[in-house]
Amino acid sequence: MEAESGVKLLYKSFLKTDADEDIVSGFLNAFHHFSMVEFKESLDSIEMGGLRWVYILEDKFNLLFVAADTKHIKTELLLGRLNVIRNAFIKEYESAWEKKGHSWDGDINIFLPFLNEIEDYNEQWGAVEDLAKVADFFDILGIFQKILIMLRNIVENKMYSKSKSMVLNKIEQVYNNFTNQKDFKDTPELKNISFNKESWFNIMDINLMKSDIELVLKNLKTILSKIVSILKEVKGKNLCFKYFSEENVYGYLFNNMRLLKDLNLDTYMLENFLLL
Repeated sequence: MEAESGVKLLYKSFLKTDADEDIVSGFLNAFHHFSMVEFKESLDSIEMGGLRWVYILEDKFNLLFVAADTKHIKTELLLGRLNVIRNAFIKEYESAWEKKGHSWDGDINIFLPFLNEIEDYNEQWGAVEDLAKVADFFDILGIFQKILIMLRNIVENKMYSKSKSMVLNKIEQVYNNFTNQKDFKDTPELKNISFNKESWFNIMDINLMKSDIELVLKNLKTILSKIVSILKEVKGKNLCFKYFSEENVYGYLFNNMRLLKDLNLDTYMLENFLLL
């Protein structure tokens, strides 16, 4: 839907429900605006009417993407699927948005063919035999994204401008080297590991349906290890211990140790953040 007006552009339901799609769209948009006003941020997910609802706000294109499923599905998995649909929709209709002067006004029937693409994705997801492996993949992405955010906070809030600039320059070089390697050039999904000095890393756009999980994990480990090494090189081991403690990296690892063990990430994380 259009984020500001709440006008529904496209709606598809695979659940048996008598809900009026226009009423549902209007209510969800109103709830989104309430969260923006009261909490100054868009909600990622809510539980309502026996369903789990997730949101993705796309500011650049003034779009709000919403998906719902039963409560048994993990929020991360539902968000990941919605993110795939968001990326596909924008790729398909960005040119139309530009031709309309950065507006979605007009004949919304032009979006109807995209329903076929949503149905195709739904069939693919329904055909995934090892759903646990897919869910694990999103757990992995969530853990790495959380830790990357913690490291960004350390760089932004704990360092003076000279050290910050040095660290960011070194990380940028690591990322540039990553984009020049054969894996990156031969694997389109690795291009969804993005970085720049202003917005830091984003890895949540990786498409679960097109990814070699082991390859993605190998590269995420390499990138994270190099970032920690850069922090150690620039600030020293003692300061890194202090920063990791103050940013609650150790608390996060401890509280999620069972999950880390299930994902075979416990030894890797401890070796990196204990600077062994």
